[in-house]
Amino acid sequence: MQIDFTHCPGGVADKDELHPSFFSDTALAVQRLRQLEKAGFSGVLIDDAGGLLANMDLASLALRSTQSIGVLVSHWPGIVAPVVAARQFAALDQLGPGRLALRVPPSRDLRETNDDSSLVATLGRTDEYLTLLKRLWSNAQPFEHEGLFYRIHGGFVPMKAADGAAISLQLGGLSGTALKIAGRHADRFELAAGSFDETRRLIERLRAAAEPFGRTRRIRLSLPVLAGEGDQAWQLGIVPEQAVAVLARFVELGVSDFIVHGLDDADAIASFGHQVMAVVRKVFRRPTPASPRKRPVALRQVV
Repeated sequence: MQIDFTHCPGGVADKDELHPSFFSDTALAVQRLRQLEKAGFSGVLIDDAGGLLANMDLASLALRSTQSIGVLVSHWPGIVAPVVAARQFAALDQLGPGRLALRVPPSRDLRETNDDSSLVATLGRTDEYLTLLKRLWSNAQPFEHEGLFYRIHGGFVPMKAADGAAISLQLGGLSGTALKIAGRHADRFELAAGSFDETRRLIERLRAAAEPFGRTRRIRLSLPVLAGEGDQAWQLGIVPEQAVAVLARFVELGVSDFIVHGLDDADAIASFGHQVMAVVRKVFRRPTPASPRKRPVALRQVV
């Protein structure tokens, strides 16, 4: 099984001296991105408070500064028109074909509301928006569209690869409607942080929602984890062995991607890569027919 780790940069604002943005200094950001790549991270999450344009610039920086690391960009549907967004992301995809992914978080305007009608309407807009993005990234000819939320005349993205823009989608959510949309569109589903039992139940709900679309086993599962507080401690566990054991239990549930928060120090990044990520990947490496996989019993005993 392929196990991926995406780094979530810390820092909240360029003006915060105690918690500066990961990208506040361009030269330092490039250095950090290359450290992530060297440590074995599969990707980096771009989710800047500056909005879409800032995220696009940072994504461009990350793609240009690295050779293989993936770039996961947060984008809220509805901020810009589908054709505009599709063209911008297709242009970014040209910088690192196959390395760009789009993360669609819950809508900002739903974070402080319990209005079910607003939820359904916003998720309906998200569904139509994603349908249009995928069509714009794949269509060889302009098309017309008139839906509940968007109208498009001559929709087309000229600057994309000959076989279309290969941009994967990462979605999340807990409501039945959100799970249905994820079942239809998501290449990766971002699970909510929770216990093993809560995670297992959410996975079961997602797979049930994806079944009508024939995508039950085609969606990879992603989980946010906090890698620690302080210089030497991991929230996943006080020692690396405990972190490995916790991650291993989630992998056994079907999780294959982890969004790692709490690592911004170069030494911590390197240590986590060597002592945790590399070990988890080794444990779950796909076995060859001649040597069946034997999972160390110690991993289960530590949990």
